[in-house]
Amino acid sequence: MSETEPLRRGAHLHEQLPQVTSVSWSRFVRFAAVGVVATGVQYALLILLVRFAGMGATLASSLGFVASAAVNYLLNYRYTFRSRHPHGPAMLKFASLASAGLLINAGLMRLLTESAWNYLLAQVLATAVVLAWNFLGNSLWTFGRHSTSAP
Repeated sequence: MSETEPLRRGAHLHEQLPQVTSVSWSRFVRFAAVGVVATGVQYALLILLVRFAGMGATLASSLGFVASAAVNYLLNYRYTFRSRHPHGPAMLKFASLASAGLLINAGLMRLLTESAWNYLLAQVLATAVVLAWNFLGNSLWTFGRHSTSAP
């Protein structure tokens, strides 16, 4: 199975591990670089909205997440995955994954901040979890099938 094939329907994750581990290191580095930019957008909005607008951390993080998702999609489409998908199908898949990522992010932010974690430390943990979710999902499903195999 090549790195560009999506998960087979009905396949178990353990059957897909060679595919997951075959994803190129350089693609992950590009994904991480895009993530740094998008994360910068999210954290900037989070801090501005909490400190200057008095907004709750979970809502501020969620609004920042939505803004960063737009940046993330555009940069990953062109730079990381060099996708050949038309924007419509790719964007729908990306939006589905991002929506699940938003729920993961908001859930962790709420759980951790209600457990007396500092909102920025909570966001760091939520970011790490969502990073793994997004990379696997976008590599295997959103951009996988028609992306170039360029390292």
